[in-house]
Amino acid sequence: MEINKDMKEKVHVTDEEHSFKGALFSSVVFVGGSIVAFTLLLIVFYMIRI
Repeated sequence: MEINKDMKEKVHVTDEEHSFKGALFSSVVFVGGSIVAFTLLLIVFYMIRI
């Protein structure tokens, strides 16, 4: 019985770790992407002004 309990806990930790990695990836992509897009937008506005 205890072996099964330990295996379930390990799987649960792996699921949480996978969830954290997914959250980190999506945060980096969306936040980083919006910063890059905003910077490019400012550059485009600057170039249009010149």
